[in-house]
Amino acid sequence: MKNIFNKLKPTHQVQRNNSRRPLLQSHGNIQEANDYPDHGHPPLLTQNTFSLDQCLQGNSTLQELANVLKGASDVISYTSEASSPQQNLKQRVCRIIQRSMSEHFPKPPLDLDQNLQQHLRSVQNTVFNEIMTLGPLLHSKGLMGCLIDCYQNQIFNQLESLLPNISSANTSIVLMNWIKNTYQSQEFLGHPDLQKMAPTEYVNKQQVEEWEAKVKDKLRENVQTEIRGSLEKILRHERVPRHHNREEAYVQLYVDTIQCINYFPKQTQNIPELSQEMKAVCFQELQLFVKRYVDEQTETLGKWAKMDKPEMVHFFKVLKTCRELRQYIQTEDRTSLLSEIEEMLENTESSTLKHLMDIVTDMAESHLKNYFKTGNKQLFFLLDAVKKHFPKLSYCQDEQRRVMDDAYKLIVHIYVKHLIKTSQRKLKKCWSSDVEKTITDDAELIHIKISDLAPGVQKRNLLLVKVVDVLNCQDIDTMKLIVATMQKYYLTDSSEDLKLLSNLLQWKGLSKWEVREVLDALPTEHQPRPRSRCWSCCCC
Repeated sequence: MKNIFNKLKPTHQVQRNNSRRPLLQSHGNIQEANDYPDHGHPPLLTQNTFSLDQCLQGNSTLQELANVLKGASDVISYTSEASSPQQNLKQRVCRIIQRSMSEHFPKPPLDLDQNLQQHLRSVQNTVFNEIMTLGPLLHSKGLMGCLIDCYQNQIFNQLESLLPNISSANTSIVLMNWIKNTYQSQEFLGHPDLQKMAPTEYVNKQQVEEWEAKVKDKLRENVQTEIRGSLEKILRHERVPRHHNREEAYVQLYVDTIQCINYFPKQTQNIPELSQEMKAVCFQELQLFVKRYVDEQTETLGKWAKMDKPEMVHFFKVLKTCRELRQYIQTEDRTSLLSEIEEMLENTESSTLKHLMDIVTDMAESHLKNYFKTGNKQLFFLLDAVKKHFPKLSYCQDEQRRVMDDAYKLIVHIYVKHLIKTSQRKLKKCWSSDVEKTITDDAELIHIKISDLAPGVQKRNLLLVKVVDVLNCQDIDTMKLIVATMQKYYLTDSSEDLKLLSNLLQWKGLSKWEVREVLDALPTEHQPRPRSRCWSCCCC
């Protein structure tokens, strides 16, 4: 850009006594002032016009300039309502500048979205050249403000007519950047070559601010339209039935969504306050998008969960998408809008996991209800069924591990629940006399099978190890420690788990008073409320 300006710079210092080109060469082709529309610009001068440079040549003064202006019939006949001769003269000078400007000012392009950037460069170069030519003369006579006012009005009047036709958000950003970052910068009015004339001191700041607001409104409108359309396209693409067992399809929704939301804030990051406004607009659209997405997925997953063998990868993809979007918005400053989005995503994750655990529960209940009564291989069949339902896929390991972690805990819990419903005498008859060893072997088998599906999964079979400890324990105080450990690390404070502990102790052979003593020894935060009522319910 600087090279362009260097080419436009005059090769010599403009002097009043050394004019180079006439501005007004003839008076015959100048129209009368009453031919001018009140609201428009004066018509273009013909080639037979005088130059302002000639008007100020030699030792010309402002009075001489006025005499020359009177020589132009259209300017002379122009009647001003100015309160002083000086203001009158300024207005007449402005009309000559407008004449020259109308002749040389670049015409707007037909295709704004493609050519606005180039047009703004042309405007910039033209105005810069005019200031370099006329500025030294007008500045020395206190008329620099006329020059800047004329060109600023011309620029913004033209942009006023163009703004309604700008339909692209990117084009809106180009215009916003030009007004905000270029117009008064060293690339244009603040250029070092214009420093002595100080054109930026004559800029109408209020007009610039008003224009920034207009362009910002247009930008916000275009960004909202484009973001909404892009998100709708993403959602529409997600509805099309296709295989999700490919990594690209697995991650595409959240990757495309995040890229879409980030695009315009990044495009405007050189104007920080504008970038924040673009974020707000984009997050409003994200909220609408997430609401539609989670509603559709909740309905779809509910249908899939009822199938005999649904594809788990569909559930995993929803978990992945919700988690990634949730983590993405957690990097932003907290707002009520983002909190609402996060809550919707969390609820969808929870409902998706619930569907999966319902599937695991059905499998575990159907296989384990007879395992402790018949001595068959139902535990193997259960773990094999889990493996078939949750195939290993390299690109969804995190979701697989998360689901298997919950499934692991659930299977162990259901195992213990059915175990203590069967008397030890019957277990010894169906299994062997060493019930503790069978439970230990089963705990190891469960861990091996689950670890194969989700390498690195945390050991969740320790509840079974503690059951063996309960069976082997003969000391009531030691029993209290074992039960407290089970409650703290492997169970919850729910009434269901409390009842499980009570039933386990009774299954062990403790009296109801011993059961109460052990449960009363639990830390207060792990005891139910009201406590005495629960004890009586569990021990009866």
